Amino acid sequence: MEIKNRRVFLKVVTAGMISFFIFIWNKLTLQHIETSGSSEATLPLNKNKEVQFFDRFIVVNTNDNTRVFSSHCSHLGCKIDKVANGKLVCPCHGSEYDLSGNVIKGPAYKNLTEVNSTLTNDGKSIIVKG
Repeated sequence: MEIKNRRVFLKVVTAGMISFFIFIWNKLTLQHIETSGSSEATLPLNKNKEVQFFDRFIVVNTNDNTRVFSSHCSHLGCKIDKVANGKLVCPCHGSEYDLSGNVIKGPAYKNLTEVNSTLTNDGKSIIVKG
């Protein structure tokens, strides 16, 4: 009976260590993404496109309302680079967001991070602070 208990113990310890390392990796990756983009950028704005993808940002134009989101998925930080059926889709694990940045389908459970932005006076560019 002692061998069975030892095997169960080793399985539980191994699963716990793997879970711990995944948790730490996730926290470090998302923290790096949040701190790596702390500068100001000027992006060209095409009002004829509903969604524009840039390196670190997604610009969404809907009904004369322009919003900027981080292009990194809130699940594991993969870069979102696709729109399908009016939804922003993460290529890594299939998380989906509506055009307001809200989670529609997991595994992500947090909404996209909205980034502070302002339009330039001529309306041809957007200044992103983040």
